[in-house]
Amino acid sequence: MNPAIPSENVVRALLDPSQPSHDPSVALAQVALSGFGFNFYDARNQARANDQLVRERVSNLLADAAACVRKLEARYRERFIPVATREQPFPPADALRRAKALRDLTARLDAAGSSVVTLEVPGADPIWSRLRDELPTLHRLVAFDVGLATSATALYERASTLTPEEVESDGGFAEFEADFEVLRKALVERRALLSGSGPALPQN
Repeated sequence: MNPAIPSENVVRALLDPSQPSHDPSVALAQVALSGFGFNFYDARNQARANDQLVRERVSNLLADAAACVRKLEARYRERFIPVATREQPFPPADALRRAKALRDLTARLDAAGSSVVTLEVPGADPIWSRLRDELPTLHRLVAFDVGLATSATALYERASTLTPEEVESDGGFAEFEADFEVLRKALVERRALLSGSGPALPQN
């Protein structure tokens, strides 16, 4: 056995400094690793990973919703914006307005997805842990992520079921606004939590 390659038990011990080892070399390595302020199996890092996972899925949902609206715009244009003719050289103004509304909706969904996936999280460092109660803060972030997931799911369901005929009758757009407002509020409150301007931030 190559002595430079640690055994499976040693690797497991090194990755989990919460379990003390009776092996002096392993104990010394655990102390060295813990100096970086990071534990792969620490509850804080699990909460941070959960937060990242939820935000990734929310961002993917919003991207899927944007893709649905993009396809819907193409179907709407094909159905309600006829090819120019000598008798009708210009497309109907109302149809162009609705097609533009669909394009704007696609852009908003794409922007929302980018905002969600790049949201701030507490830094994984000892200074944050000392100044803030990090684990409860991370749990609160996941609670806000639930709001993001709820609104993203609603936006996706609306986008995937909206028809060109509903768009032509100006239906469905108001419902999108309500879902965007839920998303916007969750984003604002989540940022306030980390900035210290919101009431949900734990006090020292």
